[in-house]
Amino acid sequence: MMESDEDDRRGREKFVRERDHKREDDRYNGGLKRSGSRREEYNGSKRGRLDSEHDRDEGVLLSFKKFLLTQEDDITDEQAVAKYNDYKVEFSRKILQKFFNAHKDEEWFRQKYHPDEVAKISASHIESVKKRLDIFEDLRSKGAFDNVTLDQEHTQDIIKILDSVVVLLEGGTNDDLEALKNETLDDDGVSDTEKHTKEEKTESSDEKPADGTVSEADENDKKKSSCLHKTSSIFIRNIPPNVTTEELEALCKRSPGFLRLALGDAASDKKFSRRAWATYKRDVNIKEICWNINNVRVKDSDLSAIINRDLTRRLRTTNGITAHKQVALNDLRIAAKLAAIYDKRLGLHGDEGIPMEERLKDIRMGVDLIGNSKNPLVKQAKMVLMDTEAEEISPEEEELLRRSGDSSGGSEEKGVFTREETVLKALDKLVFYLRVVHSVDFYGHLDYPNEDNMPSRCGILHVRGQAPNGTQWGTSDDGKALVSNKFITDFISGFNQRIELHLVHTDYITDEELAKLGKKDGEKEVELFIEANTVELAKDKWLCPLSGKKFKGPEFIRKHLLTKHEDKLNEVKQEAEFFNNYVADPRRPSEPESKAAAATGGREDDRRDDRYRSTERSRGPASRGYGGYGGAGQPRDYGRGAGGRYFEDAGRRESRPQVSYKDLDAPDDIV
Repeated sequence: MMESDEDDRRGREKFVRERDHKREDDRYNGGLKRSGSRREEYNGSKRGRLDSEHDRDEGVLLSFKKFLLTQEDDITDEQAVAKYNDYKVEFSRKILQKFFNAHKDEEWFRQKYHPDEVAKISASHIESVKKRLDIFEDLRSKGAFDNVTLDQEHTQDIIKILDSVVVLLEGGTNDDLEALKNETLDDDGVSDTEKHTKEEKTESSDEKPADGTVSEADENDKKKSSCLHKTSSIFIRNIPPNVTTEELEALCKRSPGFLRLALGDAASDKKFSRRAWATYKRDVNIKEICWNINNVRVKDSDLSAIINRDLTRRLRTTNGITAHKQVALNDLRIAAKLAAIYDKRLGLHGDEGIPMEERLKDIRMGVDLIGNSKNPLVKQAKMVLMDTEAEEISPEEEELLRRSGDSSGGSEEKGVFTREETVLKALDKLVFYLRVVHSVDFYGHLDYPNEDNMPSRCGILHVRGQAPNGTQWGTSDDGKALVSNKFITDFISGFNQRIELHLVHTDYITDEELAKLGKKDGEKEVELFIEANTVELAKDKWLCPLSGKKFKGPEFIRKHLLTKHEDKLNEVKQEAEFFNNYVADPRRPSEPESKAAAATGGREDDRRDDRYRSTERSRGPASRGYGGYGGAGQPRDYGRGAGGRYFEDAGRRESRPQVSYKDLDAPDDIV
């Protein structure tokens, strides 16, 4: 009996040792394995096919290899490729429809694609541009742009012009413009010498009352004029997608001095949250307003508001080679093209009566917009280009320039730096026109489409920097600076590419691609809607679920819907157009790809023990954090004891010593 008990005890200990050893091996092989079925152990290909089917249900695009696992074994290569292409098209349709249904009620999405919202925003934008055009023409008629060139040396005069535009946009008068001329600029781009000179001029020209004091009314008027083009603003970093502009405006209007609110585009990588800029008058207590906004939660969300800093350098410089005649001629041609394109898009200068579809078609088809433009600045640029290009056809001049370049002794061909004032004058007016009217920074190849709602109107502008002085490529025999012909060619090519990419090029989706992506026909959608609301109950007895009324036949239901529920049918048509606008956008928003990657990676967890699966998911991918810092999804015991620098998994004990993740640069007293 004793021997039997001893044998049983030894058997149990042997079983425990074998079991623990197997668990230890399994742990290092990716987790504790449960007792799998025969199908899991031996039928790997069949398991992969089922996993692929599960991926299809999860909304993850299968690779061609995984897709083949879902097909019959006798499928040919041609059939496999054709079926996979059909699968990708159908998958794209489902993803687009799913995303549309998920976000169609959110404000940011409706403002981008809903026909009514798009029309409203477009009309507001055109109205703002026309107001800017009137201001530009008013300043041009007064000669504001005649004696100013877009060179770094004229920083102060350029900023004054931009401020004049802002003052007029804010409803200022000619008296406000006069007061602006005597204002000292606070900008890093203005040299100390310019500031000092302007201050002396202001002190000597100010008129004072006979008693040597300044009246309170004059001080108030001067303060009011100086504040028209200056604002205080708050930057709000987190606007949830379910928060509307109206709700945010109501919050901002609680504080005095509110002017306007601008919201940015929704960020797909941040759950489609938006950023916002709230603009207030200059003389408000912006710190107190920011504090009040941060103390309010909007729909259970913190707004994370901070004070928006003023621009310290409004004028940025580009390469001074842009003043060279050859570069300026290219820029004049590009600027005229840009002005003609933007005028055409918005229907300015005689194109108001042309439908938008026709105007956009002219741009897409490459019609000679410069030749057909009625913009006086574009016409002037065209005349300058024709005259200058006629003068340039001179082999003798080209040979002289080549020889002067060879005099430096270098192997690279060089030419004398030449500045043509006629070309630059026509170019600068176009650059001012693009910046003031269309909010386009030409030399910076930037577009500010929502500038009228932002805190800083006409805030930043790129101008020409210091011209070459001969230190880089040398000088000619008569002491003139030389420039490299190859550098000029490369500079022009690179500039044209950036302009084309950022300001000119527009992606389009063909009708064939739209059909593949599921473009909807409004009339067909209406028919489907009528069919869905036509239900046969019995012979000569039909029901309209929309109204709950019964009819003798389907034709009566159709007539009922067309007459009594026309608004519903219009909604169906509008929803089809809404969806088509989304599909037709080449840069349409979509769900982040990381979700698909996470769904794909999650298949391995299905074959793990539940306890280990939950632990792994709570820990998250190891690549998201470094050394225990900033990982997404931290374990429960993370950060205990040592200020969050270490973590310990309570469900795991290993014989190896724990690795220290201490920062090597940290002081010795910090563990």
